[in-house]
Amino acid sequence: MMFQLNVPTKRGVVLNGVLFRSQKERRSDTVMIAITGIHGNFYSNPFYYNIGDTLNSGDIDFIYAQTNNAFSEIPTVNVRTGRKETIGSWNERFSYTDDDLDAYLTFAQKEGYKHIILGGHSLGAN
Repeated sequence: MMFQLNVPTKRGVVLNGVLFRSQKERRSDTVMIAITGIHGNFYSNPFYYNIGDTLNSGDIDFIYAQTNNAFSEIPTVNVRTGRKETIGSWNERFSYTDDDLDAYLTFAQKEGYKHIILGGHSLGAN
């Protein structure tokens, strides 16, 4: 089953992603987090459905995660300041990568995953 994620960073930017959760009786203790490339996005890449379904069949949950560098321009509201912001690859800030990854790792830890696998596509692998 797929769920939309809205994961806040420490700086207050909300990142969007999707979680494919295995439908086994017990919750999986393993998740793979895959980061899109710069200017990449999961909306234009339907292949991630195949990845999610395949991992779920092996009792591994899957998060396909956008970062601050995804898409072209993403209008959002900063949850710390309440101000509107525009994030995306048009204003790429590679220095935000650690904060973006920390947001997804924190989410996964709060969800109780014991094993977290990081992966990346294209420049998302950086």
